[in-house]
Amino acid sequence: MNIFTTHRNTLMKTVKTLALCALPLGLASCAAPVEQSSAPATKQSNTSTSNISAPGAFYSGEYRNAFVELGIASPEQVNKKVQDTYQQLFYSDSRSESGKAVFFPVGDDMGFIKDIGSNDIRSEGMSYGMMIAVQMDDQEMFNKLWKFSKTYMQHHEGWYKDYFAWHLRPEAPFAKMDNNPAPDGELYFAMALFFAENRWGAGEGIFQYSDEANVILQAMVNKEETNSQVPMFSRDEKQILFVTEKSLGLYTDPSYHVAAFYELLGRWADEDQQLWLDAAQVSRDYLYNAAHPETGLYSEYAAFDGTPQKTSFNDISHKSGYDAFRVIGNIAMDYHWFNDDPRQTELADRLISFYADEYKRKGQNFAVHEMGGKVASEWGSSGQNAMNGTAALITDSQEAKEFTERLWKQATPTGKWRYYDGLLHMFAVLQMSGEYKIYGPTDANQ
Repeated sequence: MNIFTTHRNTLMKTVKTLALCALPLGLASCAAPVEQSSAPATKQSNTSTSNISAPGAFYSGEYRNAFVELGIASPEQVNKKVQDTYQQLFYSDSRSESGKAVFFPVGDDMGFIKDIGSNDIRSEGMSYGMMIAVQMDDQEMFNKLWKFSKTYMQHHEGWYKDYFAWHLRPEAPFAKMDNNPAPDGELYFAMALFFAENRWGAGEGIFQYSDEANVILQAMVNKEETNSQVPMFSRDEKQILFVTEKSLGLYTDPSYHVAAFYELLGRWADEDQQLWLDAAQVSRDYLYNAAHPETGLYSEYAAFDGTPQKTSFNDISHKSGYDAFRVIGNIAMDYHWFNDDPRQTELADRLISFYADEYKRKGQNFAVHEMGGKVASEWGSSGQNAMNGTAALITDSQEAKEFTERLWKQATPTGKWRYYDGLLHMFAVLQMSGEYKIYGPTDANQ
């Protein structure tokens, strides 16, 4: 059984009984290398005028606090929201199915992020948790998540060596439920590890963060192809794969195309820098081509040319659903950090216009759609709402602002589906508060 079959089948059977509930899951041309000897300043813009066309934060060092900029909240209110959201998801003692936390401690020096609804531990969630912890300057939390991931998720021998099993059982001995990896986990692990070393410096052993990141990147690109497996990043296509198993077919996932990360890997990775820089531009082109020409929607999975990909194990694979929630957030990150592709404003306007029109007509947005826009679920998702709330980093349309206002008013998700929805909510709050930042090398820790 492939890596997502169990989760998808269980999820689809469960959620069809839950109206209006929030669901869990589950980016051609070359870019020239740019030298960066130190991290850009991390000033934060709280001005009341639009900064849509401003240079990207990578170049300017300025991170927009959109909640303040749009007149939605004060700086003090924004800071409180960021801290409260993080505290609830990572430090609340309420860990039951109906509770609030997604972090579960293991002894004094480890812990994991749990998908409550699917009752497992995922490389996706662990790497997301690490990225959030480094953004929150919480090294202790970061190290707990990383040590658990190294100890229980990462393979240490065989063809899968240095890859991470995509999900584990959530109780000791934390057995692997599937050896296969989910490549977005490796991507987020590597990026979070680079940020960690750049922010805190290198430790010892497994806490030599950038060394660990480079091991992961090498495995992503350079692992030997076999009769049944391929590396999770295609050198030929310059695209990340959805799965490494040949028997399932080789294709990608639009939400794995995080161009901003590829830009940074092209500057900081020990090897294959040009490949990563090329991948950033390929991803920007890909996301433009993969967007539906009328609705702006993205499919769950897609071929290397952006065409929606049907699969045998997921009946919404060719529709726009849970994975696809993340695409607008990834585009917003790339625009905010680099602002190198003016087409991204068109993508944001198209997608947000679709969701805004649906909201006006039906009083809510729905989690799953046919690519042409027909509703294919009876429920919505706070994770989708959160990601749509980041569009105001790309476009200054009134519709985008309204989605940011809804994000501000949205409570941090609780209960059974708080894993995926909660982490996307946290990412969106960080992005719109100007607290999702690049931590680059400095003279002190190069």
